[in-house]
Amino acid sequence: MMKKIYKKCLLLLITMSLVVIGDVHAAYNPYSSSGPYGTNCTWYAWQQAYEKAGVALPGWGNAKDWYTDAQNAGYSVGTTPQANSIIVWGGWTPYGHVGYVERVEGNTLYVWDSTGPCIDESDPAYIECMKDSMYEDTDRICKQNARKGACQYTISPDQYGITGYIYLNVAPQTTYTAPSTTPTVTEPEVVEVPKSNNTNLSNIELSDGTIEFNKDVLEYKIKVKNKVNKITVNALAEDEKATIDGIGEHDLKVGLNELKITVKAEDGSVKEYVLKVTREKKKVVKKEEKKEETKENQIPMIYGIGVGILGVVLITAGSILIYKKKKRKKSKSDKTEKEKIETQVIKESEKQSDTQKQTEQKKQD
Repeated sequence: MMKKIYKKCLLLLITMSLVVIGDVHAAYNPYSSSGPYGTNCTWYAWQQAYEKAGVALPGWGNAKDWYTDAQNAGYSVGTTPQANSIIVWGGWTPYGHVGYVERVEGNTLYVWDSTGPCIDESDPAYIECMKDSMYEDTDRICKQNARKGACQYTISPDQYGITGYIYLNVAPQTTYTAPSTTPTVTEPEVVEVPKSNNTNLSNIELSDGTIEFNKDVLEYKIKVKNKVNKITVNALAEDEKATIDGIGEHDLKVGLNELKITVKAEDGSVKEYVLKVTREKKKVVKKEEKKEETKENQIPMIYGIGVGILGVVLITAGSILIYKKKKRKKSKSDKTEKEKIETQVIKESEKQSDTQKQTEQKKQD
């Protein structure tokens, strides 16, 4: 009976020990899964390093700072590409970009990053599917069902500004010891990541007016036309953890308008950018200028009226001359016709007279 109780207690103790060990070794991804460009690249790279290399990275800052943060944390870093490493791009976005390097073949890096996963185009099933596909819809189905793989990037030319690589093969390890009797756990060292003090903006955009932005210039003068009574201000922070106040739509009065954009860093530091927007006054025309303008406008109008009247007179005179000419021609034509008729009547009369004379002569004979 005592043996059975002893065995049950021992089994319970072992089970509790395993639960404790599992809880201690459960890793937590310190990054948010979503960011300003979709899936957060820092979250994705941390997850890939943990799942593929078994390395739980500390919680560092933006992607572009990983290289320096890793070096300060005791990780091996360098500029030579290697498999099982984290690639750091400093020029991909204002925040940088990171990914897990699965392998390196010649000038090509095979990287798992938040822009992927990509299609494994060497997959025989995918090749056969695309070979049989005849339409865009079936192409899309082939790509959806294709085996996923790492995305390909060239080492040279360097398209996105590679800062370097964090080598995970020699990453600092957290130790755990478990004696054969009562298990004991060595607590992992908690590395406190300093909060960012970056209060810089990376860009300012306006719906009207022009601005040549420089993150170190804190005051800008902008001029807009009188018809612009509202302006929309957009801004982007260099640090994704910083907050921005003062963006959006603003009403504009005539004259000077002072708009302030406040950037608050993760550690509470504050920087203020000032936009001095001047809305033009409505142009008022003076009476004398208006009279002079009216006179100037009247001159071509009077000239135009005179030309119009002269044109009407000329057209009327021309019409009268044409009418008279036609009438004269008709009158002459009528006179000629009358003379022809009279001549014909005289001829007929003379002919009748000659005929009558001949008849009388015959009677006398």
